[in-house]
Amino acid sequence: MSEVVEKMDRRKQRTRQYLRDALMALIVEKGYEAISIQDITDRANVSRPTFYLHYRDKEELLLTSLEEVYDDLNARVGEITPGGMMADGNPVELVAFQHVAEFADFYRVMLSSRGVAAFIIRVQHYLASVFQQHVQICFPAGLTSTVPIDILAYREAGALIGTLSWWLENEMPYPPTEMAHLHYQSGAKGVLWGLGITLDAD
Repeated sequence: MSEVVEKMDRRKQRTRQYLRDALMALIVEKGYEAISIQDITDRANVSRPTFYLHYRDKEELLLTSLEEVYDDLNARVGEITPGGMMADGNPVELVAFQHVAEFADFYRVMLSSRGVAAFIIRVQHYLASVFQQHVQICFPAGLTSTVPIDILAYREAGALIGTLSWWLENEMPYPPTEMAHLHYQSGAKGVLWGLGITLDAD
């Protein structure tokens, strides 16, 4: 890559970072729907034409930016066991809890009535796709699941979003590591296990 192209690429990345940071800060302050493109460009200190060189509208900025963040988080997970554990013995979900804790104010808005439905739908779709990737990596190609994998994937994605929402609404009463294990155990062993109910073997 030439030095000129490299500088242009760095400039593009920097501009996109400014726009993403501006949007996230404004969402915390005003809620998503109240934000205009002008608000974003003013906060990021870039021109409106520059904004439109990168994104079609604020929804594309939001969804594209977060997918970039999630891709980076997913890349950091590394190898996982068939049981869904990372190398350090923690559930994969810990990455999500740590990330949400870091940007708690932002997620409190986006997972509430001040957010936008497209955000939750996109996050659920992304989490479901990651779940399916992990299944394909961890289990043999000949695996025959009782429930179709895509159904399981969306169930798990929805459950994680629900748990994160509860955690935020209740001011994060448990640390990320404990929440990740509670979520993992309740998902792996089921609701009845979580309620302390033991069924007869038959």
